[in-house]
This record gives sequence, C-alpha cells and structure tokens, in this order.
Amino acid sequence: MEIKVDKPKTQIPMLVRVIAVAMSVYQLFTGIFQLTAMNQRVTHVTFALVLIYLYYGFDQKKKERIAWHGVLLAAVALGLGIYVLGTWFKKIGECGMCPPWYELAMGTVFLLLCIEAARRTLGWVFPIIAVVSMFYARFGEMLPGILAHKNYPFERIVGNMFITTEGIFGMLSGISATYIFLFILFGAMLRAAGGGEFFINLSFALFGHVRGGPAKIAVVASSLFGMLSGSGTANVAGTGQITIPLMKRSGYKPHFAGAVETVSSSGGLLMPPIMGSAVFIIMEVLGVNYVTIMKAAGLTAVLYYVGLFLMIDLEAQKMGMKGLPREELPSLRHTFREGWFFLIPIAVLIFFLVYSKVSVTRAAFWATVAIPVCSWFGGAGRRMHFHQILQGLQDGALTALPVVAILSVGGIVLGMITLTGLGLMMSGLLIKMSGGHLLVLLMLTMVASIILGMGVPPVAAYIVLAILVVPALIKLGVYPLAAHLFVFYFATIAGITPPMAPDAFVAAGIAEAPMMRTAFTACRLALVIFIIPYMFVYNNALLLVGSLGQILQVCVTAFFGVMALACAAQNYLGGRLPVLLRGVMFVGGACLIYPGLKTDLLGLAIVAVMFGIRIPETVRRYTIDRFRRPSANHRERTAS
Repeated sequence: MEIKVDKPKTQIPMLVRVIAVAMSVYQLFTGIFQLTAMNQRVTHVTFALVLIYLYYGFDQKKKERIAWHGVLLAAVALGLGIYVLGTWFKKIGECGMCPPWYELAMGTVFLLLCIEAARRTLGWVFPIIAVVSMFYARFGEMLPGILAHKNYPFERIVGNMFITTEGIFGMLSGISATYIFLFILFGAMLRAAGGGEFFINLSFALFGHVRGGPAKIAVVASSLFGMLSGSGTANVAGTGQITIPLMKRSGYKPHFAGAVETVSSSGGLLMPPIMGSAVFIIMEVLGVNYVTIMKAAGLTAVLYYVGLFLMIDLEAQKMGMKGLPREELPSLRHTFREGWFFLIPIAVLIFFLVYSKVSVTRAAFWATVAIPVCSWFGGAGRRMHFHQILQGLQDGALTALPVVAILSVGGIVLGMITLTGLGLMMSGLLIKMSGGHLLVLLMLTMVASIILGMGVPPVAAYIVLAILVVPALIKLGVYPLAAHLFVFYFATIAGITPPMAPDAFVAAGIAEAPMMRTAFTACRLALVIFIIPYMFVYNNALLLVGSLGQILQVCVTAFFGVMALACAAQNYLGGRLPVLLRGVMFVGGACLIYPGLKTDLLGLAIVAVMFGIRIPETVRRYTIDRFRRPSANHRERTAS
C-alpha cells in the first residue's frame, strides 16, 4: 500500500502558469550567474506583483479566471518595474535630492501596489503595520515622550522607499531574491517529483506498526514535509488529510489527533534546512554562514520532536493502543527501493554547503537541478517528465508569492523604522520596562512574539521583532543568534496558541473537533518549545556553541529533561501521577534542560528517584500481572 498526497484541484490560468515558470527559470539563472543587486531585486518583486494580481482575486481567493482589474494592476506593476530598471542607475548620483513629481506619483502607486499585494496574500494585519509605520514617519511629532521624532515630509518617505535600496528593494527583498526563492523552488521541485509522497510513505513504513503508530507517523511525516513546505498551515492541510483520519481510526480522540498534527506541522518551520525562510534573514542580518544557523537550530528541533514523540507514546500507553496492521502499511524495503534517490538532492545540498563551501545560492541551484537528474535512477515510473518539471517550476513561483509580499512590505516597515530611529528608541523603552532584568525582558518578548505571530505569518512577525526587540536583548548580553532564534521560535508557535491559532483551527476542521480544545491540547504537547528558548538564551551550549564536553553533556541531559517534561505534561509514568509527583517531575525536567552541572545533577537525582518509585509498578503491571492473568483462550475453554 502506498500513500498518495492530494494535489490542488484549482485550475490555474495559462497566463499565470507561463509567467510563474518564467519567474522560476529567471531565479535559477540568478542562482548561477550573479546579477547587480538592484536589477535582481526589481525584477524579482515585479514578477511577484504581476503574478499576485493575476492569480489572487480582490477577496484574497485564488482564481481560475483572471479578472480585468487584475490585468490592469499587473500591467501597472510591470510598467513601473520596467521604469525602475531603466532609471535606477542614473539616480545614484542624485542621492538625497527630492525626486520629480511624476516619480513621487509612481512611487506612491508602487507602494500601494505592494501593500495591496500583501493584503491579497496575507490578510490585513501586516499591510496595516506598514501603513501605520508610514504615518508614524509623517506625524511622529504628535506622539508623546520617547516615541516622538521630527516629522519627515511625504516626498522624503516616498523617495526613501522607491528607486533605492532602502525600502521596497532593500535588504529583505534581496534576501528573498537571492536565497529564499531558490529554497522554496527546491522544495516544490522535490514535491513535483514525488518526494513528498516518498517521505510520507517512509514515515508509515517506519512507525505505522508501533504503539500509537498513526500519531508517530504524523510527527515524522510532518517534520519531513515541513522541511520542504516551510509553512505550518500548508503542512497541516497537506499531511493532515492523511494522518488525522488514521489517528481517529486507531482510537485517538479527534481533538488530540488535530493537536498532534498541529504541533508536528508547526515544528517543520523550526527544522532545518528551510525554517520558514527566517534562516536566510538571520544569516544576512548577523553576517554568519548558513551552516552555523543549521547547526544551532538542529538540536532544539530534535528535542522538540523527541518531546512530542514521547508525549504521543505516553498517550498511547494510557489508552492501551496498538499500531496499524502490517498489511495496511507500505513496505519499508519497497519504499526505499522506489524512492531512495530522493535523498540524493538533499545530500547534494549538504555537500555543496558543508564540504565545497560554495555560496548558498549555488548550492540551492545544483540541488534543484539534481532533482530531475536523480529521478532517472528510479526507473521509468519515477522519471521526471517535462510536464512535471514545468509543474515544479510553476508551484515554486506560486508558493513563493506570499513570502515575496511579506518581505517587500517588510522593507517598507524596516525603512520607516530606520528613518525615524524607532528601533533604538524601542530598545531603550523595553529595557526600561523590564527594569534591566533579562528574564522580564524575555517574557515581554515572548508575549509580543506570540501576539504578533497570531495575526501574521511567522516570518513577518520575526522581521518586525528582529528590528524592534532583538537589539534590546543583545544590549542585555544575549548571544545575538540566540536572541534571533528566541524571537523566531515564539513567532512560529503563535500558530498553535489561542485565541487565534490558525494551524490548530485548520487541523480541528479536518478532525471535526472543537477548535479551542484542539489549540489548548496542542499547547500542552508543545510544552518543550515554550521552555527551550529560555534555556538556550541563558546557556548557548543548547545551540551547540561551546566545548565538545559541554555540548555532549547538554545533549544527554536535555534528552532526559525532555523525557521528564513529557511525563509531567501527560501525567503518566507507568500510571497516573499524583499532583505532587507530577510537579516534582516537571521541576526535574526543567533542571535537566537548563544547562549547568549543579542543575543537571539535581535534575538527574529527581528523575532517578521518580523512576525508582514508578518503574517497579510499571514492570509489575506489564510483566508479572500479565503472566498471572489468564489468557482469553483459557477463559473461553473454562467457560465451555
């Protein structure tokens, strides 16, 4: 038996398909041939705007037919993009001069086009943030206290955003055009080749037969699929259609099945290599290489999924569940024989990044090109044909549209914050509010990240908070990479946090379960990720920064700590835990996750005592009592 992933059923207009394929081909070209930054960014943003207005309707829904106003707005965006490409080089010598009236008009229109494109792809929240940032730049003098600044004229605001590398075509658009698009395209090509089905089948073959198998399948499948999709909500919709019904059929309650899929899918954004595209922004801001961030995020992502895996296993123990029958699962040998070559492009990516040390863009280019080449190792039934390659190119461009919209409008927000100096003022205000106490500032940051992440995608929330909040964390001595990851992790899990939990609500809809109950259950299952960011801020060994001995100690003790937290969260260790023992287990787990010799020894002692108390009872229940209890056949014979 093989598991098939449902394909989108929306018919895409031919014009949209052609432009999407052209955009992906252009981006592949830039991956191997370096262009001037402005030319690359302007073309990238213009392509995206044209596609958004042709593909998305005014009501934010994808359309099977192109509306007349979509054609009009796409044509205006194309004309303005061509004008910028033709004139930006001449404007270098006019830096600081007020642009002519017609350029102010064109710049205003282009800004509005970017904001409307973001609204169509993302909703209202992030566009409103962009508009408020421009109003703040224009009327900031009217605000009280530290937030006040001298007003900037309309001409300065528009001139700063248009035909410069400070606004729409600034750093964030550069990151999108240079790095993010190619990795999204890599994931889309792998899915078009059948890689998504291979990873899901592999999950079924590995874990389908074990206790609580369907839920464990969801964990593995969603983590693997999430590395390719880079979107928690898309991940829920993609794999949840398969895993949630299976979990319900095996005995899990609907709200628990939805929560498992929610937490598994959200974790895909924390799992290297794509990490919801935030990795590339962090890389550019901090000036560190790609491998450094992958290494730092790897252990925390593994701990996240280990904790979820253990909670699922404990739930299965409580319910006395078993795995799926072998005959209903794909064969591991057959799955590998049919799809082993899908691992080659990932190996190519790692080889070029780690060993050849080429640029990230070239590594992504060669990994993407390797996908159709490697598919020929799979035989006639697995080879990528021309129409599949076109499908991958098309899907890559269309999947990237919301990200390009986020980063283009993010450039507006970043430009306004830089112009007004709000970032420095906000850092001082946050430090003052926290009284200089790091823990208080971390709590404020967590709350801000979750609140903002409820209304916008994680990358958008991260962009705003990286500008406003991260500098304050760094001023109080937080390791810069830890500060950025702290903000991004909490912006990511906002998708599962009530009252607005889009990932949980999508999963609840599939599971036909109460939305809020699903979201709260998801928060309980994701307990580990609410704690780990605090721990790696206080000790960077969890980010694999430090000596080999420190890192090994942290890896071992953090694993046992996650195990203890899972038992406390699930209220189970060989049986129900009394309230006092549950609290003691939670304290022991927290001590083990917090890096440090004293806390590790204390945590080990607590957990050892707890296991010493509970394990004998567990052994008795699952061995001696089982042998003493008469079998069903014996009872039947006795009754007869």
